[in-house]
This record gives sequence, C-alpha cells and structure tokens, in this order.
Amino acid sequence: MNTEIQNNQVNEFVSLVAQGIDCWSKAGEIIVNLLDNQNMTIQEIAEASEFLTEDIVTRFEQLGRKQLFPRLLVADYPAARHLIRLPYSEQKRIIEGSVELLVIQGKESSTLMVKPENMTTAQCKQAFDGDQVRSIGAQRAYLEDKRSIAEIKDVLQSPSALYQVRGKKVIIRRPCELTAGQLAQLISEIEK
Repeated sequence: MNTEIQNNQVNEFVSLVAQGIDCWSKAGEIIVNLLDNQNMTIQEIAEASEFLTEDIVTRFEQLGRKQLFPRLLVADYPAARHLIRLPYSEQKRIIEGSVELLVIQGKESSTLMVKPENMTTAQCKQAFDGDQVRSIGAQRAYLEDKRSIAEIKDVLQSPSALYQVRGKKVIIRRPCELTAGQLAQLISEIEK
C-alpha cells in the first residue's frame, strides 16, 4: 500500500473517531434531557437497549452535564482515571495541555511539563490527590513523605531493629522470625 493511501485512511479514521466523540456529547445531552425533562431513570434508559448498562448511561449523563471531558471516554492511560475525578475545566485544561511535575535529583529540583498520556502510574500518584491536582509544594511534601516512609521501612527491616544484644541477654524489640544462621549469629554475639 502506498503512503498516500495510508495517510488518507489514517485521516479518515481520525475524522470518524472525532465525529464519534461529537456524537457521544450529543447523546449525553439527550440523556440529560430524558432524565431532567422526561422523568426517566438511568435504569429505564439502560433497559431500552441490549448493549447499554447503567454505568454506560451514567458516563453519558456526565458528558451531557459537562462533568466529563469527552476524550476521557477513550483514554486508556494511567492519568485518565485520575482526570475523571477532576472538575470539567481541569480535565479540559490538562488534556489539552500538560501537568507540572516536580523532579528531585539529589539536592536539586526542577519541574517538567508532562502530557497526561505520557505520565506513569507513580507520576500520577505524585501529581493527583483525589479530586485535585497537587501544587508543586504539595508534590514536594508527598515525595518527602514517601522518602521518609521508605527510610523507616529500611530501618525496621534491619537486624538491629529486630533485636539488641546487651551483655549476655538478647532483647527482642518486635515480633520476628529468625533463621538458624541468624540464631547462630546471636549466640556468637552473646558469647563474645
């Protein structure tokens, strides 16, 4: 297949998807009308079709009420599930733009502007907090808290955190399991 035909087919595909998204928005407006003006329920609308579920009708209601940015219906990247919880204006701003992300390397910090479809799961946890986007200061606090928790876990997992040898006694600091090798090491420390 030559390049021109491929480009034409790609353009046609993109155009059809865009038209579909526009149709979804119009379908959402119809759902809102049915709910608000015709006094139908989501369940009644879903039962009128063999392929619609109440969850699908609910998503279309969100589209019609401008609570859900239409492109999020086809988004399959990690940030999409966080974006759905944001207000419509934030969804639109981020999808059409990017998210400011704090990056700390050693003692230096900088920010990156990352498109939502390029964000990793870890970056999403850093940038989003429930129904809001974390500020740079809040991201710094999140990263510091995460670092502190990791340091505490490292300390708690070290053998010195499990027990302490004092003279001919062993003080067990918390419930633990010891291997035969660890017991032998303990006995050798006591007998020094």
